[in-house]
Amino acid sequence: MTHYRAIDVSGRTMPEEIPIEDRPELVWIPIARLVIDDRYQRPLLEGNWEIILRIATNFTWKRFSPVMTAPLDDGRLALIDGQHRTHAAALVGHTAVPGAINDLAPAEQAAAFAGINGDMTRVHPIQVYKAALAAGETWAVECDRVVRAAGCELMTVQASSDRRQVRQVYSVSAIRQMVEAGHGEIVTRTLTALSRSCFGANFTEAWTNETLKPLLSAAIAVPDVRLSTLVGFFDSLDLVTTNANAARIRTQPGYSQRSHMAVFTQLLTAMLQRWHREGGIPR
Repeated sequence: MTHYRAIDVSGRTMPEEIPIEDRPELVWIPIARLVIDDRYQRPLLEGNWEIILRIATNFTWKRFSPVMTAPLDDGRLALIDGQHRTHAAALVGHTAVPGAINDLAPAEQAAAFAGINGDMTRVHPIQVYKAALAAGETWAVECDRVVRAAGCELMTVQASSDRRQVRQVYSVSAIRQMVEAGHGEIVTRTLTALSRSCFGANFTEAWTNETLKPLLSAAIAVPDVRLSTLVGFFDSLDLVTTNANAARIRTQPGYSQRSHMAVFTQLLTAMLQRWHREGGIPR
């Protein structure tokens, strides 16, 4: 069972001051008692409702962390953390959610909300992918298959730039988005071509998110491009010049508000379309 590890803080320095406070009460809370304080809570816009619907569509208590609340004078409870998942629970017909009740004044409630949402450790997409792959989730298994079919590896652990190697793919979010959009075959073909090219076989820069995502996007925009054509295109690339051209284009009217990656992707797409149209003949 080497993949399990205990909670171990030995050898770590304790904080100089350890606050002493009452432990919260952990209970099942009726949703009807919960209210949202609009003075610090986020409003539910269309994007928020999309998140709520996604949670509701895949609802399970196994992924439902307890909400955080604080009592009000009238018997209701202010919902400090858990607005999305509580709405999702209500949407699928549940009338109560597990939660913690903390005795907090309104100002402390706002501070708690800011602390929870500002100080929390964000989970990197690679960590999400690693967990999903271990759980056998369909999207993760398919992403792994698509990348391995090209002789590459979709990484489950981050690495510093000086430790990365060719054929190691760290662009988990991009791969997932493209595979879920139905472009798995093109992703495999593009990664295979990049691996076979001198450019991809010898330069780790070819495998960074800043380069790989635009290359994949360009290939998806030319779905009938052949493997051999892609290999030749990759070997013809001059990244320094192409990046410089993208930076120059961004100084022109109508392009200044677009990101460098967006312009770089557009430029690569146009170059690949021309390369494909002209049969891969260098100009």
